[in-house]
Amino acid sequence: MTLQRRLIVSVLFAAPFAWLLTLGVTYWRAQHEINELYDTDMVRLAQHMRALLPLLDDRRLGAPDTVENVPLGNLGEAGLADLAVSAWAADGGRLHIDPDGDRLPASPGADGFSATMIDGVPWRLYYLENASNGWRVAVGQRLGEREELVESYLIGQAFPWLFGLPVLLALLIWAVRHALRPVRDLSDQIAQRDPEDPIPLDASAAPGELQPLVHAMNQLLARVAGAIEHERRLTADAAHELRTPLAALQSQWDVAQRATDPAERDHAQVSMSAGIERLNRLVSQLLAMARLESAIQSGFGDEVHWPHIAQEALSDSLALARRKDVDVDMHWPEPGVAPLPLVGNEHLLGMMLRNLLDNAVRYGPASGVVALRFSADAITVEDQGPGVDPSAIGRLGDRFFRIAGQQESGSGLGLSIAHRIAHLHGLQVHFENRQANGCTIGFSAAIRRAASSPL
Repeated sequence: MTLQRRLIVSVLFAAPFAWLLTLGVTYWRAQHEINELYDTDMVRLAQHMRALLPLLDDRRLGAPDTVENVPLGNLGEAGLADLAVSAWAADGGRLHIDPDGDRLPASPGADGFSATMIDGVPWRLYYLENASNGWRVAVGQRLGEREELVESYLIGQAFPWLFGLPVLLALLIWAVRHALRPVRDLSDQIAQRDPEDPIPLDASAAPGELQPLVHAMNQLLARVAGAIEHERRLTADAAHELRTPLAALQSQWDVAQRATDPAERDHAQVSMSAGIERLNRLVSQLLAMARLESAIQSGFGDEVHWPHIAQEALSDSLALARRKDVDVDMHWPEPGVAPLPLVGNEHLLGMMLRNLLDNAVRYGPASGVVALRFSADAITVEDQGPGVDPSAIGRLGDRFFRIAGQQESGSGLGLSIAHRIAHLHGLQVHFENRQANGCTIGFSAAIRRAASSPL
């Protein structure tokens, strides 16, 4: 069910319910006010009659038939049968004041208001007694008169509301549709957008309640556009990088196919094996880079155990280190000092260390030493190579960037992967040439916490 339909259904239920609730409260208040008005009139009338009774001496006021024959003039809209007055002398004799009052029961001992049935009709009675002379007064009213007045009042109030309720509901439905029009316009705007359109949505025309949603949508669009751009660049770079080893493999295959000399054929096969190994490494790194490009920092809740990670990274780099006769030394901080406390993904951090070690071993001198140093706030990988041209240090970590003149094979993705993994863990990788006595004695990569890292 749409939000608009939910609101309209809610209005269709809420408005009649509120109308019925208002009608019930109005009935209760009207009944209270009418009872208060009539009860007050009955008390006042009884008080007036009690004040007048001493003027009647001790004789009866006429006979019932005499009272009924007294001319009353123009009665207007008066309903005399609904209100009656009666009085009794001290000896219990009735004073014939009102012909309808003769129906009221004496009820000796009754005081104040009471209810009774007279001729099968409910009446409300009020008794007042003069303590000095024993005379009593009773005022009675038919209860149906009060109910009729309450009903007449409610009907007068309900009919305008009853005829106005459909108009009110129509106005409320129109208001709901009009209020939700910006949501429909925003939905249409999003539905008509090109999937690759990076232009943000216009938040100025949206109501205040929708502006946080529009801002969130713009942030999402920016992330999607960035992801698409990353994928496009990665695909283009991958296609460019794969073209060279594939062309080399094709060339070596053609040589192996045409070669008649066994030595030439063996050389071509060795070259093909090296090319396949390089291509396999490139594809593996491309897949790792593609996964890391879409990764976000989440699910890192486990404390990192650096000795285990360093041992696995060293094991993965051992074959290359042996081929180049390179020693890898690991240096740990003093006892009691934890090496770079961190929570993260040990598999990714192992990949980061492996790529840095691989880079140091591969591009360092043969028979050299690579040092892996852990401290409380950093991890450093040092080699004894000739260093890197200072103008190229800033580009280290760019995808597919390789320094010119390198003899070792590579794809230019290892340092990019290390950079991305470090970023996911709130770390930064810094590269610099190591100096001593004004001479370059090697190259180092240092991993430290980023300035914006919350850890």
